[in-house]
Amino acid sequence: MWNRSVRLQKKGSRQKDREGFVKESGTYTESIPANFTDATRNDELLAAQKGYTADQNVEIMECNYHGEEYLLDESNGALYEVKRTYRKDKSMLMILTCERRAYGAV
Repeated sequence: MWNRSVRLQKKGSRQKDREGFVKESGTYTESIPANFTDATRNDELLAAQKGYTADQNVEIMECNYHGEEYLLDESNGALYEVKRTYRKDKSMLMILTCERRAYGAV
């Protein structure tokens, strides 16, 4: 069932350095099994209405998600921002609709 693994970024503190760049000091959770699926047409339409791009759907167990904003794909190091979350009826899976972030952009 699981085809990859992710790490969720725990909420940390954001601070600006002297040059004005934002520095993120959050840490990541342990490895979490995940299932990467393509974003559906409905996900893409909703994302376009809200002003973002739905690049990926990631399914994880509901007990592993606690409102984190970012996740890291361990297979290729890609960083995703969680834009939308929902749970299927009578399921223990949480589906995270994510937008891929540029490297270094948090």
